[in-house]
Amino acid sequence: MDTRKAQLLEMVVEEYIHTAQPVGSKILAEDGELDVSGATIRNELRALEEEGFLTHPHTSAGRIPTETGYRYYVENFSKATSQSIKKTVHKHVQEIQQTVPDQRSQMKAVAKCMAEWTNNAAIVVFETDSIYYTGISYLFSQPEFRDYAHAVRMTEIFDQCEERVGSLEESVPPQSTRVFIGKQNPLGSACSSVVWRPNQELLFLVVGPMRMDYKKSQALFASLEEVL
Repeated sequence: MDTRKAQLLEMVVEEYIHTAQPVGSKILAEDGELDVSGATIRNELRALEEEGFLTHPHTSAGRIPTETGYRYYVENFSKATSQSIKKTVHKHVQEIQQTVPDQRSQMKAVAKCMAEWTNNAAIVVFETDSIYYTGISYLFSQPEFRDYAHAVRMTEIFDQCEERVGSLEESVPPQSTRVFIGKQNPLGSACSSVVWRPNQELLFLVVGPMRMDYKKSQALFASLEEVL
């Protein structure tokens, strides 16, 4: 992919993550980041759609990312660090470590913070295959889940979480972070997951719609890695 198309794809993904609204060429032109005409932007968006990175909802003049588009974004743009997230994470984790007595309770408290910071669900899996999840209300406040069928598919994911989490443990080696989007997500195609495995005994997940803020979740885990 050439530089201009890649930049446009990044802009579309981040605008859609932020607004949950299909992105039109006018918004991108008004942004001012690209010194090209609106016609050029429309042509490039059309090409990105033809190549499978964007799709065009029939009810809208704008475009949204496909799973392929999200994957390209995650692989090429989403690993930027955030100093504000780092400071927030370090502060809260230190408070948890000072006030919460045992490690398991500490990890549950961290998961609650993860859900709040990302506005999605958070899961922690312990070595005994005990699973704790929180932030369900944050997750279902996302616009995607106003659709009843989509919401039902997501509830089924949590109902079957214990059976499916083993696939994640096999896919994520210790001391690594992985992103699973849509159909490639062992938890189910109705969502995406950012998974961090700090060691053999623990697994942390942020679970959200495909329109989740991948940069924030990855920065969150990079910050947690420094203090846990």
